[in-house]
Amino acid sequence: MVRVALVGLGFMGRMHLSIYGNIKGVEITALCDAREEGLDLSKAGGGNIAVGEMTTDLSKVKKFTNYEEMLQAGGFDYVDLCVPTYLHKDFSVQALRAGYDVFCEKPMALSTSDAEEMIRVADETGKLLTVGQCLRFWPMYVKVKELIDSKKYGEVISAEFSRYSPYPTWSTNDWMLKGELSGSAAVDLHVHDVDIIHFYFGKPRSVTSSGVEAPGGGYGHISTIYEYPGMTVTSVGNWLCADNFPLIMRALIVFEKGVINLDTSQKDPLVIFEGKKRTVFKLDERNGYYFELVSFVENVKTRTAPEVVTAATAKESLNTVMTEIKSAYKGKRVKVK
Repeated sequence: MVRVALVGLGFMGRMHLSIYGNIKGVEITALCDAREEGLDLSKAGGGNIAVGEMTTDLSKVKKFTNYEEMLQAGGFDYVDLCVPTYLHKDFSVQALRAGYDVFCEKPMALSTSDAEEMIRVADETGKLLTVGQCLRFWPMYVKVKELIDSKKYGEVISAEFSRYSPYPTWSTNDWMLKGELSGSAAVDLHVHDVDIIHFYFGKPRSVTSSGVEAPGGGYGHISTIYEYPGMTVTSVGNWLCADNFPLIMRALIVFEKGVINLDTSQKDPLVIFEGKKRTVFKLDERNGYYFELVSFVENVKTRTAPEVVTAATAKESLNTVMTEIKSAYKGKRVKVK
């Protein structure tokens, strides 16, 4: 049995909690939220994706409002951090130094240097560290990866990615709306597509970006051209949409002999067009949150290092995002280091 301490019971914490109830061999032994009301799971909470039903029995779970006290009390194998981004580095380092493996929600941190410190401490302590870059586990994105790698439809000619979301007014004290705390859409939202671009094509040589500032600071909209040899890759991230606008994830990939259209706003979210043939893919209905947690539970159980999403890959994706922000600010192309 793998024992988990779940920290942060906002939108994503509740998402994780609902998923753990569907994973065999997992026991939630501690819950922590700085707010007493956050520990009351009878109250509604949500975000831009529906949270599943809570099926886990939490009647005997220890509950804390102080993170340090929870770490000292122990009784778990790893810490699942669903806290605000500005706490990721400090909370991860504390847990690692206390002797616990860490699953940290994305984005990894607010700076590449903070991400590097997290990796250094994980290496020093010998504990496992991964980051919730869930698209690498999302069935439709995994299928696209398989099709790219197989070269069934030839080489990729162009790839366009986009992610549109309503303004994130659901966070506690509106921390997501404050650019200095969340990084705004460029870091919090757009990092998903940057990470999947890395997953598919590796690190770009350079980026050319433009952006629109959000009311609370940081880029609420960012558009980027990525430099890769032999193909064109672009992306857009935006969370300035109306409150009733649904989260939409899209990818349009043109191959030499076919076109993949991934669009979560459509009845058939993943379709490939080849000549006059149209193929609809039927995929596992479970989402990337489920598969990433299943994977890390197995890592903890078997003491094996994460492979699909590593702390290093998460840091590289964050670094590219930070380079995009620099490019947008300077108004010119910037090399990705």
